[in-house]
Amino acid sequence: MDKLRFKFEVLGSSDGKTNIICISSIETPHGCVYNLPDELKPASKHTAIIATDVYTKIKNSLKRRHQSRSVWIPLDATLKKVYLDEGENVQFGDQYLEEITEETVTSNNNTNQNVTENKNIGKIAERFVIEKFSSKLNADQWISEFESECERFEIISNEKKIETLKHLLEKQCQNWYSSMIMKLTVKSDWKIWKENFCETYGNKGWSLVKYAFTFKYQTGSLLEYATKKEKLLLEVNKNIDTETMINLIVLGLPDSIIDKIDKDVIKSTANLYNEIGKYEYTMIKRNFTYNKNKSNTPYSKEKSDKIKPCKTCENLNKGIRFHPEERCWFKQPDERKKNYNKAVNNSVIDVELNNSDQKNE
Repeated sequence: MDKLRFKFEVLGSSDGKTNIICISSIETPHGCVYNLPDELKPASKHTAIIATDVYTKIKNSLKRRHQSRSVWIPLDATLKKVYLDEGENVQFGDQYLEEITEETVTSNNNTNQNVTENKNIGKIAERFVIEKFSSKLNADQWISEFESECERFEIISNEKKIETLKHLLEKQCQNWYSSMIMKLTVKSDWKIWKENFCETYGNKGWSLVKYAFTFKYQTGSLLEYATKKEKLLLEVNKNIDTETMINLIVLGLPDSIIDKIDKDVIKSTANLYNEIGKYEYTMIKRNFTYNKNKSNTPYSKEKSDKIKPCKTCENLNKGIRFHPEERCWFKQPDERKKNYNKAVNNSVIDVELNNSDQKNE
């Protein structure tokens, strides 16, 4: 062979920050194409090629990442020794290069296709209009909504449903998914996965129902309470009728707000929310007054006094210490003695007064 066709490409370096010119493949005049391993692709390793005039033109032709040029290069004695052995087998360094056959191309295409499909499944799952599943949700209702979303995005096969499910589980449910993959594999029947899912996470007790029905307004926004109450009720039963929904939301409101709402006017939750919004300011005012009064209670004042740092410790650079100043260990001896004498003198006066009272009797 008197020439070889080298394909030059501009690729990213290992750190991804700089561009380097690489030789990605070598082709013979007979149409056989040979691939270079990643570690042998940088043109800097091909010193015999770099020394040619052709490479100078290649550098001038390739300016941006992913640009490529395929060029036939005549083989002089030096190049022939580097890239061909005595039997004219294509080589480089201390190894023969792998020929790219139709089977290799098909295998690479399948691999790339699988990677692309997995990425696409993740992107599609992000467009599902359901929240990720956690053990706090109604499993039967959630899996039904999941199947509806699969149908909407034309995810029909068992395998694709199982793959999509992975992207819609919260972290605490991923162990279950991994166990199922090991036991059943991704190629199993979707019905088996669905039954196992409902059996594992189906809530057989009344905790969710009790929480949803007894959830009441405590503080903050009235509208936030109402919308959360609606969500909780729908998680228990998405087919709940409008009238029951309205009644349960209203019953969780403060009596002062319930008395202001005209029952005959409310025909939908939207009407209810509009009506509730009229009284937001009253609750904001009430919460502000309550918090203000709470902070002014004797207990709060006493507590705030207790957490004041000791001035003596601060003045003596002993650090910030929280204790009554009169009990500070670092008080000057004369000051502590003065306080002690004062306490003793008071006791003596009390004794003398008591004795004088007894004599007067």
